[in-house]
Amino acid sequence: MLFKYNSDILNGPIKPATVFYLTQGPDSLKDRPELASFRLTIQQLLATGAFKGEYLEKLPLYFPENDNWLIMIGLGDYEKIIPHRLHEAGAAAVNALNSLNLKEGFICSPLLPKFTATQALELVVHGARLGAESRYNYKTNADEPVNTLKTVTFWNPEHLSFIAKPKVIISRAQIAAEAQLQARRLADLPANYLDPVAFVEVASTVAQRNKLQMNVWDESQIEAEGAGGLLAVGQGSDRPPRMVSLEYPGTVRGSKTVALVGKGVTFDSGGLCLKPGEGMGQMKTDMSGAAVVLAVMDAVTSLKVTNRVVGVMALAENMPSHKAYRPGDVISTLSGQTVEIVNTDAEGRLLLADGLTLAQRFQADYIIDVATLTGACLVALGEKCAGLFSDNEFLRNGLQRSGQLVGENFWPMPLLSEYEEDLKSELADFKQAATRSGGAIMAALFLKRFVKPNVGWAHLDIAGTARRSRKSPFGPEGGSGFGVSTILKFLCSI
Repeated sequence: MLFKYNSDILNGPIKPATVFYLTQGPDSLKDRPELASFRLTIQQLLATGAFKGEYLEKLPLYFPENDNWLIMIGLGDYEKIIPHRLHEAGAAAVNALNSLNLKEGFICSPLLPKFTATQALELVVHGARLGAESRYNYKTNADEPVNTLKTVTFWNPEHLSFIAKPKVIISRAQIAAEAQLQARRLADLPANYLDPVAFVEVASTVAQRNKLQMNVWDESQIEAEGAGGLLAVGQGSDRPPRMVSLEYPGTVRGSKTVALVGKGVTFDSGGLCLKPGEGMGQMKTDMSGAAVVLAVMDAVTSLKVTNRVVGVMALAENMPSHKAYRPGDVISTLSGQTVEIVNTDAEGRLLLADGLTLAQRFQADYIIDVATLTGACLVALGEKCAGLFSDNEFLRNGLQRSGQLVGENFWPMPLLSEYEEDLKSELADFKQAATRSGGAIMAALFLKRFVKPNVGWAHLDIAGTARRSRKSPFGPEGGSGFGVSTILKFLCSI
């Protein structure tokens, strides 16, 4: 789908169809000269309650004398409009245009005092691209989704609000949205389609497309290097583990190095500590952290990120078998530290431990790890907010602020040293897990032991946000790609 911007349009609507946004309440038509020719019609609809401007309310109006569609979409109460709502409004606009079987449509970017015109345009474009995606299925008799819409032109009344370099804004929003979609697609792939070896093939395509330096450890090298955490988790499966690193040099020599580390459990049965059967099929998305890292690495070249960026993805399938690792085992990690295994279903932190160690070999100044790590974080924060663990103020504030700008919520969580006592072991340097209470904090404290004190580190627990449990304007339930936009926004800001 082609997205364009037209700076010559002053008023609308434009043939064959134009989407306009209206807030809810008496001031919804205030300062809206672009709606002058239809003001009376809209006022009558508002007065009769045929259209109220409620959030994502849609009303298409056809004017046969002009052969023209006017589509109104509600933004709801002005005070409740946040970036995520503008994402969904963009998706709703594309869905509405598609429903009319049109090849072309226009979207008037909303002018809202709480957002700059540039911010509003970027958010709506990003959401529109997400909404234009159709989810693939594997039914032999399924009809292919028909999206007739080929071109969407964005505009805003520039005599009210000027947007500098709108084509650049649209391009960057599309790049970020495409990256998020890539993470979504990977998370939605069945585990028999995407095992660690298949994931490496996808990563190889990304590396070639962007001319990134790539290095892959197979199971023999994983063992030779001493990455015992990754090796232990993967040894129960016939699908062997892999460790992948991608390196982007940055546009400025001598700049900082930011390393991203992603948990890539392509299917998590829980191992010998087997998960309940109900909902286990969703565990194909337990590689969402690695998918986020790969998607970001696919976008940094196009976005011309200044700093050097390294992406490390630890990939394994966690399965029960006679070869599987066991509770009570003691393993040696890539860092040389030993870990007593308590629960084979707390496998993600073992992958990340080795991934964090490898990331520091790239002389990283900052490390951000991303993982669907703990059910405890889902319980604590739900499906619309991820946990952010960091003692580094620059990373903590920068990531949270970047998330706010792109409509992704991150909540700072504590790293309480008092809980470290619970990780003590009589057999090894420390335990892999402790009590159920404070589980997300315990996992973060475990990871912290693998990061040198002079390295800035942040841990993003996306267990609750990596998957949508219900349909939205972006599509059906499934992978969300949560975290991609925040990390890209952060990398572009430093």
